[in-house]
Amino acid sequence: MSKLDVLILALGWVLTIEGFLPMIAPGAWKKAVSRLSQSPDQQLRITGTIMVVLGMVIVWMVVS
Repeated sequence: MSKLDVLILALGWVLTIEGFLPMIAPGAWKKAVSRLSQSPDQQLRITGTIMVVLGMVIVWMVVS
């Protein structure tokens, strides 16, 4: 399996996992998105940074 195949596979899994909440509980998903939209930009930026770093660490651990 090439690295591009792995990247596409990972993207597919992300979309699948991210789609579960709106599929199963759309009301809860709307509330969560509403709360996120009211959060300060700095808090969202920090959360996003942590998620990116964690994702990169996981990918690095799997690839190494």
